[in-house]
Amino acid sequence: MTQKGNTTLRVAWVSILVTVILIAAKLIGGLLSGSLALISLATESALDLLSVLITLFAIKITAIPADKDHPYGHGKFDNLSSLFQSILLLGISGWIFYEALQRLLNPTHISLSIDYVTFIILIGSFILDFWRSRKLDTVGKEVRSQALQTDAIHFFGDSLSVAVVFIGLLFSRYLHLEGADSYAAMLVSGFVATLSLRQGKQALDVLTDRFEHTEDQERVSALIRTSTGVHDLEGLRMRHSGPNLFIDATVGINRVLPFASVEHILSDVKNKLINEFPNAEINLRPLPVKLKYESTFETIKLIISEEGLLPHNIELSKDQTGHVILDLHLEFPPESSLGDAHAKSEVIENRIKEHVPLISKIILHLEEERPDYAMTVVHDITVKESKLTQDMISFTKNANSSVKSVHDLTLMQLEPYKELKLGLTIVLNKDLSLSAAHDIVSGIEQDLRKKYPDLARIVIHSEPE
Repeated sequence: MTQKGNTTLRVAWVSILVTVILIAAKLIGGLLSGSLALISLATESALDLLSVLITLFAIKITAIPADKDHPYGHGKFDNLSSLFQSILLLGISGWIFYEALQRLLNPTHISLSIDYVTFIILIGSFILDFWRSRKLDTVGKEVRSQALQTDAIHFFGDSLSVAVVFIGLLFSRYLHLEGADSYAAMLVSGFVATLSLRQGKQALDVLTDRFEHTEDQERVSALIRTSTGVHDLEGLRMRHSGPNLFIDATVGINRVLPFASVEHILSDVKNKLINEFPNAEINLRPLPVKLKYESTFETIKLIISEEGLLPHNIELSKDQTGHVILDLHLEFPPESSLGDAHAKSEVIENRIKEHVPLISKIILHLEEERPDYAMTVVHDITVKESKLTQDMISFTKNANSSVKSVHDLTLMQLEPYKELKLGLTIVLNKDLSLSAAHDIVSGIEQDLRKKYPDLARIVIHSEPE
């Protein structure tokens, strides 16, 4: 059991001990004095004992983890306990009120023997009930236990009831008002009945998933909406189950983000909510949202990924008439048939035209996705062809005036075609834009292909000076 659970149980056992002491004291005082009001307090304390025992049972049940039959946990046993206590309390209050009313309507001479012992019992009862009420209320709020908070209200009512009885017995003892004891009993029963009805309504609200804590809803909504990566919030639902708060929400997230990024955003939102609501069980569902600044390339990639494929070499161009042309490469799983690939490509083409109306023509290059194990065999001939590699370094340095230096050149020969593969690094001015640097690299690649026709693949890495 958790530390909170141990604290709750300890407080419940202390409350049981206090209740037993109060029952004995009030019953003895009532029998010795003949006060119906004091006997009613003893009866109420007996009910307190039953209530605390019910609370103790509810605490143990609530602490049981969620299982197959109770996926949301056992928290509502706490609320059932609160409702049951409220019904019992309402019943005993009705009985006390009825007995007091009968005494007033059918007055008989009842000799009350009220002395300082009676008042000492009442003062001691008031102190214990008030202390116990504050303690249970504090712990109940800490662990979010409605059963403990019900007991706290119950015992606060007891302390006020004792005060009313104390005043009634003072009137009866010193002002000789024979009906004062009965009126005090009626006030006690009416007050306790009011508290029991209010607490019973709160228990029913939780059991029927009614949620009135608008401040909590506003806090949750604000936390979600202000989280990084969240663009919308829909369908926020919250409900209590014993000490647990369940939060269910649909969160709008940029639809072009990869799954890992979406999970990171949701995890961040959950952590923020748990920091504010430690007893919360949180269920967040991502809702793909198209943002106003979504680029055409992002839209195209998203459409293709939804069909389970990967694109590359995406390029948009515009002809002399103003028509926009899209060309790209589509990778299909190994051993795909041309017929299946073509059918899938037509679906993708139609979807792209539907979602990006500015595109007039689409040219798709269909190819098979290269598996990880299908690696090209190469031979490093950098040292062997040192004269050629030095010539390539010199040519690259002079290909563009922006090139500061060239290093890490690697020349490889591919099998079985004997074609060459070149990799190298060029140093450029760090203040260049990425676009300008890319244009320089592309120009150098074209010049190298013209100069060295055997180069089948060229990879140039650029880095700042």
